[in-house]
Amino acid sequence: MLTDTIVCGIASIDKTLFSQTGPCPHCGGAAAPYDTKKKIYATLHTQDGKKKITVLVRRYHCRDCGKLLYAEEPFYPDTRIGSAIVDLATALSLVNSFSHTTEIINAMGIDIDRGTVRKYAHSNLPIPKINFFYGLPLPFSLFTIIGRTMSRKLSAAEGTEILAASGFPSAYRAPQDGTGTSHSIQKQREKRGNQKAAVNGKQ
Repeated sequence: MLTDTIVCGIASIDKTLFSQTGPCPHCGGAAAPYDTKKKIYATLHTQDGKKKITVLVRRYHCRDCGKLLYAEEPFYPDTRIGSAIVDLATALSLVNSFSHTTEIINAMGIDIDRGTVRKYAHSNLPIPKINFFYGLPLPFSLFTIIGRTMSRKLSAAEGTEILAASGFPSAYRAPQDGTGTSHSIQKQREKRGNQKAAVNGKQ
């Protein structure tokens, strides 16, 4: 049931348009519509095979400086899958090995590989707020997206709703000292693991 609920929630995002923007962040100039780019949010395992869930992100160009601008989108900077999926991988990898995390996410109906899990676990992305469900640390961003689909008819959701549910991930900027990031937590885990191994080796 959990798998079906998660897959249904993520599938409801398919073909959602994200067009929210503001002044040019480089010069403050006005943004003019340019085109729309399709991006893959997630790949799901379905009865009919793999299904790519895509979103549409409006692009703009600044009328003053000419730079190309993206609307706010449900992706962290420099990532290739949706932020809720990144949050899920990050949360699960706090208490599981990268291989086990990969197996859990695949069992949930979401396609991901170990290399991707490890990459995001050792990145400067934030530790998401989590809640434990059946013993699994699941991110609130995923719960919120699922809850939105359960509280209304399944239809194309407005991009602003999903951005709010995801915590406006494209605006995220890592702290310069790396405090509180996934990478810093993973380093602490590795240090504790090495210390424990050293103690066991002396016994």
